Amino acid sequence: MNTYPEDLFESIEFDLVKKTVSKRAVTERARARISELKPSSDYAVATRDLQEVHEVLGLYLSDLGVPALASDDIKPFLLRLKIQGASLEGEDFLIIKNLIESFNRVYTFFKQHATRTPSMQDKLAHLQKNKSVPDEIDRVLDRRGVVKTSASSDLGKIRGALVKKRTAADRIFYRAVKKYQASGMLADIQETVHDNKRVLAIEGAYKGQVNGVFHGSSAKSSIFFVEPSETQEINNEISVLEEEEKREVTRILRLLTTFVAAYRDDLRDYSTALYQIDFVNAKALYALDEEACLPRLVDKPSIHLIKAINPVLRSFNGPKGKPVVPLDLLLDSESRILVISGPNAGGKSITLKTVGLLQLMLQSGMLVTVHPDSTMGWFNGLMADIGDSQSIENELSTYSSKLTKMNHFLNAAYGKTLVLIDEFGSGSDPDLGSSMAQVFLKELNNSKTFGVMTTHYNSIKALASELPRVENGSMQFNSTDLSPEYILNQGVPGSSYTYEVAQKVGVSTELISQARSLLNESTVAVDRLLVGIQKEKNDLSKKRELLSARLEELEQMKAKQDHKIQLLEDKVRRQSAMNEQQNAMITWGKKFQNLVTEYGAQGSKKGKEEVVGRFKVYAGERASQTAEDSQKKKSKYQKQKEKAIKKLTSTPAKVGDRVKLIGSRQPGLLVEIKKDQYLLSIGALSTWVTRDKFIPAQSLHGDQGTGKGKARGGTLVPEAVKNEAAEAAPKTKEEERAEKKLAKKSTKTSKKTQ
Repeated sequence: MNTYPEDLFESIEFDLVKKTVSKRAVTERARARISELKPSSDYAVATRDLQEVHEVLGLYLSDLGVPALASDDIKPFLLRLKIQGASLEGEDFLIIKNLIESFNRVYTFFKQHATRTPSMQDKLAHLQKNKSVPDEIDRVLDRRGVVKTSASSDLGKIRGALVKKRTAADRIFYRAVKKYQASGMLADIQETVHDNKRVLAIEGAYKGQVNGVFHGSSAKSSIFFVEPSETQEINNEISVLEEEEKREVTRILRLLTTFVAAYRDDLRDYSTALYQIDFVNAKALYALDEEACLPRLVDKPSIHLIKAINPVLRSFNGPKGKPVVPLDLLLDSESRILVISGPNAGGKSITLKTVGLLQLMLQSGMLVTVHPDSTMGWFNGLMADIGDSQSIENELSTYSSKLTKMNHFLNAAYGKTLVLIDEFGSGSDPDLGSSMAQVFLKELNNSKTFGVMTTHYNSIKALASELPRVENGSMQFNSTDLSPEYILNQGVPGSSYTYEVAQKVGVSTELISQARSLLNESTVAVDRLLVGIQKEKNDLSKKRELLSARLEELEQMKAKQDHKIQLLEDKVRRQSAMNEQQNAMITWGKKFQNLVTEYGAQGSKKGKEEVVGRFKVYAGERASQTAEDSQKKKSKYQKQKEKAIKKLTSTPAKVGDRVKLIGSRQPGLLVEIKKDQYLLSIGALSTWVTRDKFIPAQSLHGDQGTGKGKARGGTLVPEAVKNEAAEAAPKTKEEERAEKKLAKKSTKTSKKTQ
């Protein structure tokens, strides 16, 4: 991506963002790469980088953190491993072991979550875990990097002999100490160590009376250090064994070096993979802390920011407890250039910086602090004129510097360039500067470039309203208390509130009136018109908020009334069904009662058998009718259930929702969406499914979800669906018994009435 001028990153504060991200990296290579990060105009490369960060961020949002990464650089060791006969030290091997074990953990982690991190798999595709090198290092070295006694049989023998010799030397030395202590020749400290040997501390007066080797004296020569002759022989034997130990340790380390050197290429690949993962992980951690996300991407110049936040401004305002007002802004083929006006300190320059910073972050492979529904396109160049560019060294005034930049813009800008200009037309005589700015605006518009500019000049605002694909905008200002609200309103120019602010700070009314009289009538009228428009817009905004609140209240009341009506209708349907059932039971009861009466009246066996035959026919008919009614109820329930499920699967789903597969009671989490595919995490299982395969966890199927689940996106089922399903569900045995009892009571009552 072509950027201009050289200090663009500094003026837009992209350097501060890179410093913040680099603090989250643990390897020096990743920190260096972040500090050198530049935006790319290659859409495919940058979107691949964005996808990698997006995948790792998704793991963090699911409480799955990337394992700790090894931070030490093994490049010096790789160079020494290349040299024939070279040997690494014990501490060097521990660093190598730590790197391999770190890679093994990271490799296992990403392989376990391969379905959620397909882009990250490319970094590990050609690699495998390594246990041979860590195991061999553990066999040879202890945790401090010291060669173990068990590393070789010869080393074991040497160290065993050393232990015996040192024990014997200690006994001999203690006898010498007692001997000279009894004679009063030892100083208060009695002994010390010199050249790794225990020596006696002899008072200066007895220097020549002790047999042994002189090892030096104290600063004032009041004490002399002597190795007693009794320990000289055994100390020499110990020295010989120590030399043998050193030679054996060197031999073992050289063998271990040769063993590890065979894996030199693997070590280089492990180091590279870890640094690359560290680079991605640092950006993901930054996105997690800043609540950044991956917006919708298009491979063309376009910007549609929804609730965008400047992360640098937020970090600056955070300690002060000041909130940051989100930014909504649109630049597309119909409105390529936005001219923003309004009072000073109203947020115009911050808007410029926010647009530029987020675009640089995105094209550098970093997630941005916007709403996920935002859409961001791609530019091949980004040029800006922000701040005072006065230069003593180059003898440039502020206006000369602005003209130099503007000339570059006119020569370099085209349809895939984003231009940001602060205080457009300022720095010179207002009339002259304004006239030049109008010409520049026309030329930039003719070049089809995209841009955001700020100005105080009414002539530029007027031109912006006339030019095609150029739009005015203003920073909302509270005309009552003259305080900025930092909200961008596209489509409406704004006033600078020059006289209103002057009046607020205490400038006399007389002086303000004199200032007004010096201006053209049309200029004053335009400014009054802009102030009036802004005031009217503020009033409309307040009314809109009140109407929205009232509308929401009415919708809630309507929902409650609809619910009550639904409950009454359900109650009427259930009562009607119960009445039908009771009437049927009464009718059949009468039939069977008549048969009983007729049976008792029959005198012959043949007559009674005939009655019994009719009884059996009636019983069969009643059983068939009961089974048919039951089947109708089940069929109705199934239809209602399918209808309810169809409603549930048609509701919008978003990342973080609590969901479950149809037919399953175990809730899970929706962690990622790719076009028409949805990644569900259910327990230890992760699976991709289509939208018709899952429903909200809190649904008519029984799982109410947890409080935490609701907070993370659980979806409530409409009451109407619950009631519909409840009405259509088959009755339980207890309900059927209750209905039979009620029917019997109704039958008895009807008989008494008859």
